[in-house]
Amino acid sequence: MVLNPPSRLFPDLTVTRPLRILLHIEWILLSMGVLVSITAMVFHRTFQVTWLELLLFGLIGVMGLYLPLTQCRAKILYTAIELSLFGILVLRCFDNPLMVRIIPLLGLVIIIRSCQIFHTRGRLVVAGITFSSHLFLSLTLGQTAMSRNLSRLMSTPEAWQVSVFQTNAIILFTLALLFVFLLVDALLSLHRNQQKLESAHGQLQQYALQVEGQAALQERNRIAREIHDSLGHSLTAQTILLENVLLFWGQDNGRAKSYLLEAKDSSYQALKEVSRAVAALRDSPQTDKSLQVAITELVNKVCQSTPITPACEINITAPLSDELSLTAYRIVQEALTNVVKHAQATQLSVQLSTKPQSLYVEVLDNGKGFDPSKNTTGFGLRGMKERAIALSGTCQIWSASGTGCRISVVLPLPQTLESPLPLPNSNSVSVTGDQNFI
Repeated sequence: MVLNPPSRLFPDLTVTRPLRILLHIEWILLSMGVLVSITAMVFHRTFQVTWLELLLFGLIGVMGLYLPLTQCRAKILYTAIELSLFGILVLRCFDNPLMVRIIPLLGLVIIIRSCQIFHTRGRLVVAGITFSSHLFLSLTLGQTAMSRNLSRLMSTPEAWQVSVFQTNAIILFTLALLFVFLLVDALLSLHRNQQKLESAHGQLQQYALQVEGQAALQERNRIAREIHDSLGHSLTAQTILLENVLLFWGQDNGRAKSYLLEAKDSSYQALKEVSRAVAALRDSPQTDKSLQVAITELVNKVCQSTPITPACEINITAPLSDELSLTAYRIVQEALTNVVKHAQATQLSVQLSTKPQSLYVEVLDNGKGFDPSKNTTGFGLRGMKERAIALSGTCQIWSASGTGCRISVVLPLPQTLESPLPLPNSNSVSVTGDQNFI
């Protein structure tokens, strides 16, 4: 059921009335009461509806344009006034029996409004008062009215026949009352559910915007990490090679030329990294290589143009996902870049190993060290921690002035790999140098 938009004549109608369709039902019932009165006056010319009765009837109808839905005192006062007007019309029935035909319709109108104003207890109280009024009129004036109506159909109606018609009238009003209760309750439930659905839809839109913003932020951070870890590494290597060119320029031109050619290759590598970044950074730097081979080549490439002696030990006995392999590779790459740029180290150790539920990555150097608590602006260290946390892992850094640095990362393996199958021994790679340096 589609709810109609608010009327221009009553702009606050949607606030004071839960459903306009119920107001339309009230108007239909009141119109039926008017038609019944006009029809009765045609057949009973001795009884006519007075201006006072029309005024009370009109006041009850106008009161339906506004319903107090929030304040309890306003609800009670509104219902008391409404029942008072209804009671006056009930008393007027003793002077004008034509009003007996209108009272049941007015009672249904009042019950419709009480269902919108009150909860179950208040509804039952108003329904009880309305039903009692109808029952009172049926028992006092109904028998006379029934006898008059039946006398038109039969010459001398018997008392039991009048009682049957009277009882049927009471049962009919009771069924109509129950019908109104069920109808209004169903419409109000539908209205409340629609409001909840609209509210949930609004919240869902807000959550979608938040998720979209969070996803965009995470993607920006990921791209920033990728550019820093890939392009930054290439530019760092290129800087070191160019420094070596300047160092040997004029003294050993052959060696300077070799460094210059390596710098040129590093520039091409940087351009490739930029291309991958622009292309959403979906390509893995390992390509078709295993993680063991990729890291071994990375260590050798980083250290070949520096005085650093590497020690690389990799023992991976469990299959790794592409995401896990890429994270481990980037963390080692960033750690090596920091060692080359800042550590002034002469010895380096890289260790990777798998245990039943985790991949362990450790990078050690014997450089000058630093205070991790004071290094709060380095994007590389923060990027390593963010990568580890993204896979529910941990990244710990130990360092102090003059004692080198140790980076330890633990990345959990997928739960489906609780009993990993051992890989061939060819996947275990060891590149050793002098390892007794820390």
